Amino acid sequence: MLKTRRLSLICLFALLTAGLAGQKNVSSPYARYGIGNLELQGTFKTLAMGGISSGIRNNLTLNYLTPASYSSIDTASFLFDFGIDYSVIRLKDREQGYFSQDLGFSHLLLGFPIMKRWGFAAGIVPYSDGYYYIAQTTTPDQGTEVAGNVYEYHKGIGGYQKALIGTAVSPFKYFSLGVNGFIVFGDINRTNDYILTSDENNFNTRKYGTTAIRGISYEASAQLMIPFSEKKFINAGFTYSPSFTINSSSEEVIMRYSTVRTSLYAFDTLYSGKSEASGRLPYILRGGLAFGNKDKLTIGADVVYSGWSEAVIPYGYGTYANSLSLHAGAEYIPDKYSNYSFFDRMEYRIGCRYGESYALYDGKQVNEYGITFGAGIPLRRSLSRVSLYVDVSSRGNTDGNLFRETRFAVGASLNLFDFWFLKAKYE
Repeated sequence: MLKTRRLSLICLFALLTAGLAGQKNVSSPYARYGIGNLELQGTFKTLAMGGISSGIRNNLTLNYLTPASYSSIDTASFLFDFGIDYSVIRLKDREQGYFSQDLGFSHLLLGFPIMKRWGFAAGIVPYSDGYYYIAQTTTPDQGTEVAGNVYEYHKGIGGYQKALIGTAVSPFKYFSLGVNGFIVFGDINRTNDYILTSDENNFNTRKYGTTAIRGISYEASAQLMIPFSEKKFINAGFTYSPSFTINSSSEEVIMRYSTVRTSLYAFDTLYSGKSEASGRLPYILRGGLAFGNKDKLTIGADVVYSGWSEAVIPYGYGTYANSLSLHAGAEYIPDKYSNYSFFDRMEYRIGCRYGESYALYDGKQVNEYGITFGAGIPLRRSLSRVSLYVDVSSRGNTDGNLFRETRFAVGASLNLFDFWFLKAKYE
């Protein structure tokens, strides 16, 4: 027990820095719009099950997407969950393809009970990813004259994170209420270069800017648990996060420069300034069910609806539309308490998901389809486990100005479970 506690604390302090700064550095042209690509939310247990969460209620894991589940944490126990993942993205248009890859931070969570049927949790997770790299050559027409080829280079670096703290209470046996308070924060740096390639004597233009946002809000949820018998169950859950105000600040520099570095006008700042504005991020509704046999089989489905048409994102590109996503998945455990077979004690997970983009690309929403797999590997003589997760998804197409983006991600997380505040009977 003591070793587990020490390991938990070491992991906590070691990952705090990664949690604050970690984003996935995989380039996607879709990340240029709005606040970037929204990260898949959930722990690897729920993500491997297609991203379901509303009906998931487990005393060994944390389910931060449905805070009403915190009341299931065992008395005198302590939960600590952190993960990393590796992503590969392949982009393809009608002429060529492009690969990018990165190893990144996924989540950092901890939870413990305050008293029986009253739990507490806190954590930090990535919220959106703003990495993109776009380059193209155009030939603008200036009246009756052609200006020559212009090489356009657009790059984004950074993203936004979500830090949360929540609690849940079960006022009576089969019902639970929970809430998360959270803050969304971070910044994205954008560089836009316009280079005249036909003549080195021309001046080129560079626009560089940093956009930061801060916003505080909450999400409230409820779970209803209906036991049919000693083993069978059905859980229903609902979570609501209202639209909330964000404060956004921007620092922008516009300069012209020459590729002839010996020139006195190699770099000349045309504009430099700072500004602030307020905006809004959308409301989110999530609801779903999970049913099955306790410690054997869990099957569930979720529906998520986001009101992005009402969102206002200062200094952002794009037009936004309401989006819908559907999630379904299952978990199967052959024999959770087997003394003879390690593979019988493992948790096997599978799922699928469908989602619509919140931003319009070439005037249209882009649909994403994904399938997921995973496993929970119990540690020896412990309730702790390692969760493995695989996600394969695709979105977009090669029609018009769009890209087909194929994403492959694998992840591993360590879910530590320990009993704290228990006095040893023997020294």
